[in-house]
Amino acid sequence: MSWKVLPRNWLIILKYRKLIWGNFYKIMNHLVKIKSVINKVFDDNIELLPSVNELFELELAYLEYKCLPQESLLERTAYIKSINNQFSKHYLLYSRQSEGLHDNRSLLTQTYFEEGQFSTGYATHGLFPYRGKFHPQLIKGLINILGIDSGELILDPMAGSGTTNIEAALMGIDSYAIDVSPFCQFMIKTKYQALTIDLNLFKNSPVNAQKFFTYFKKGNVIERIEKIGDPDKIKIYNLAFLAYLDALGYSKRVIKSNHEQLFEKVLHRYIETIKSFLANPYYNLNNIGKLEILHNSEALQIKIENDSVDCVITSPPYSFAIDYVENDREQLEFLGYNTKELKNKLIGLKGRTKKEKLENYFADMDKFCSEVSKVLKKGRFFVIIIGSNTNQTGGIRLEETIINSSEKYNMPLIKTILKPIKGMRNTMKNEYILIFERH
Repeated sequence: MSWKVLPRNWLIILKYRKLIWGNFYKIMNHLVKIKSVINKVFDDNIELLPSVNELFELELAYLEYKCLPQESLLERTAYIKSINNQFSKHYLLYSRQSEGLHDNRSLLTQTYFEEGQFSTGYATHGLFPYRGKFHPQLIKGLINILGIDSGELILDPMAGSGTTNIEAALMGIDSYAIDVSPFCQFMIKTKYQALTIDLNLFKNSPVNAQKFFTYFKKGNVIERIEKIGDPDKIKIYNLAFLAYLDALGYSKRVIKSNHEQLFEKVLHRYIETIKSFLANPYYNLNNIGKLEILHNSEALQIKIENDSVDCVITSPPYSFAIDYVENDREQLEFLGYNTKELKNKLIGLKGRTKKEKLENYFADMDKFCSEVSKVLKKGRFFVIIIGSNTNQTGGIRLEETIINSSEKYNMPLIKTILKPIKGMRNTMKNEYILIFERH
């Protein structure tokens, strides 16, 4: 066969065959090393979840395995699939949730959600995928390692899409959420409420996408929803409105479908996701932890009692890599908020020049560490997950200053875990999981 008649894709593959095979061998070698580590570290009767294939995940899985009491390991673990052929609750809850939900989407998207079914997209975490969010599985593992249990209280002062809070709720742990963005506040509330929707509502009152779309177009949506009065009906309306806002942002990035067409698809996915999860026989609604959004607080002014929180887990905005206000502009403006005013409140976006932004960032993070030290109980832990985009910060590492600030306020660093970033490799390659203890 002549080279000229080969399809273009095959010509590309042939051209880069050395690179492709080189990467293949690297990947296989990486997997062999991982398998070797697993065999040495864990007992033969333990099988980890299939998505656990990074070294930082193995480290967290090992720490979790050593920290959790054996009698509660299957109930609480984030990384173990089975022990002596008995499946963990994490595996039973999330192994089939995404089946059929993404059949009409691209192969790349389907693969992403299938691979992330145990780490990123389960329960209500997959509603409105938010840029820069951390993995709920990671949060669950950290909560286990730090020994946080029901009856205790977790705080996320820069909650974003609410990953820490939703995960805490799923584990039966109460939490506070703080975020300066009204859109994030709505997103957190809606994701949490969706965990408590009565399944009979979907059966008795089929969701009408066209009716919802017409209702949301009129504006002042949140205020009008609150006036409905029926708490169960409000949950459905909020869920549909989050899908509307999701489709709104998506419609600005595509040309093949308009907002209404995208809303119908997104709403269907939201509803099916919730129905699938709530119908799972291993999900117990009565064990959900309470979540409170502190509307009168900000990360730089946490208005709760001193020494009242058992754990703080957060990730500051990656404002040097992502402009969150710009990212959420469509949603914020539709909700009627001034994005310029919001930018002046967001850590990392204050200032015009790079020098001004860095100075403001470090001053804000120092103040933030001071606030955390006040509300965190002695002997308890503060976890911050942070990456440095050194291209945009002029080579300055952000985590080093935060370590110094935390130590200044009686929270010395006790553990560092390096975590690679998959979704932002062009701007940041790694982030650090920093664990501090309040003295």
